[in-house]
Amino acid sequence: MNLFYTLIFGLLLFSSCSNSATTTIEGTIDYLGDTPLILEEKPVHYKYAPVQRDTITVDSNGDFTLSITVEEPEIRQIILEDQSYPLYVTPGNDLTVQITRSNFPKNVQVEGYEQNWDTQYNDYLNEIDGLDTQISEEEEKIKVGEDNQLLRLSKQKYETAKKYLQNTPLDDYYLKTIGEYLVFKVRAIEYNDRHFDNFDADSAREVLFAEADSLGFFTYESQLAQRAGIRDFTHYYSRTFGIYDSVKAAYGMDLSEYDIKQVAYEELNEKRIEVMNHIEDRDALAHARMHLIAERIGEQGIETAQPSYDRYLEEFSDYPKYTEFLRYFYNEIKSVSPGQPAVPFAIPDIDGNIHTMEDYRGKFVLLDFWAGWCQPCLEEFPHMKEIYQNYSRDELEIVGISNEVDSLVWVQDIQRLDLPWPQLYSGDGFQEETFRAYKGGGIPFYILVDPDGKIARYNDIRASFNFTTVFDSLLQEYQNQQN
Repeated sequence: MNLFYTLIFGLLLFSSCSNSATTTIEGTIDYLGDTPLILEEKPVHYKYAPVQRDTITVDSNGDFTLSITVEEPEIRQIILEDQSYPLYVTPGNDLTVQITRSNFPKNVQVEGYEQNWDTQYNDYLNEIDGLDTQISEEEEKIKVGEDNQLLRLSKQKYETAKKYLQNTPLDDYYLKTIGEYLVFKVRAIEYNDRHFDNFDADSAREVLFAEADSLGFFTYESQLAQRAGIRDFTHYYSRTFGIYDSVKAAYGMDLSEYDIKQVAYEELNEKRIEVMNHIEDRDALAHARMHLIAERIGEQGIETAQPSYDRYLEEFSDYPKYTEFLRYFYNEIKSVSPGQPAVPFAIPDIDGNIHTMEDYRGKFVLLDFWAGWCQPCLEEFPHMKEIYQNYSRDELEIVGISNEVDSLVWVQDIQRLDLPWPQLYSGDGFQEETFRAYKGGGIPFYILVDPDGKIARYNDIRASFNFTTVFDSLLQEYQNQQN
């Protein structure tokens, strides 16, 4: 048998052994309006991986039906505006869902489960009602060294999740609340060390890891359940060593978090890697390191990430789901690295006039992706206004591209903020087409395009920090080439 037929036979054998089956999700919703009803699959990486989303078509009576292919039992999210509801789907097991819009995600009823897991989840939501608001309020207190109940309330949340969700198909939501609690505990170390002279951060870190081990936080199942794998825990852990405060003191200015992560990358990364020593299971380690390398590619660029990226592909070649994602993301970032052509766009301004990338050929263009709810975005605007005055429009233009979901909010924001540069809007929030094409993971997010329409800098400049120094050098180099 030649190679071609061997491959065909192998594919047929694989497909015949697959457990995938069609699962139908049907149901009713009492009111939908213009808001789409979405079924979303959890991506490999929370920020950088492609998201599989199915729009559920709802008829005029509020009825809907969607058939999906399911290979193994998993959680998929029903999304309505900014709220979500977990749906446990299994191959070939049809579900009937009833949604009341005004109460969503509460009081969702699901027929087709083996047990009343929908009722248990609703009981969980009812018992923690208002708890997240209290947690947010207490979080503000801990930041400034005030007495607070943050850890007590966060622990109360995970204990409630344990009561209703542990050892059910929704167990992920119990494990996720453990992660949230531990992240708050890490953050408490940073703030207590900052505000209290006699605080023993080393001892607090030892207690933290002991509790994390006792709660099974470093297991594979727990890491899968977290919003961002190990990323949030390692990120805040690295901050407990006073590195942020040291960098701010050294520069004599209140740098943004992104700038600090650029300046102190080596020190912060060394502390993140320390966390890996607490992960013994190889599946969990593969998952954790995948998240850290993806963050490195996305925030530091492919040159910095290259050595660890190459090592991961070799060491964890038996985890194709992770290595395929990293290869995909590496190539995506490479496609928008400095020297590559800028992403074309055609986006309207508030008057409906269409702006394209080509309109700005012949000058440097700073693309500013922002939203009115993003405080770091707003904090940059005074510095950006100063820069806008210091350079001519033949040298530099700034173009704002909104990541706001609601166009009315966008209009109110640009009127309130009185920004003098062009402001464009195409909707979809973080799914905005140009933002996604540039592989944006968060805002503020900046792309500097040169006069030839090529990317000059990729999200490593800030008006409040290094823009003028970097831009003056690039402008001088370009002007010398023209003379």
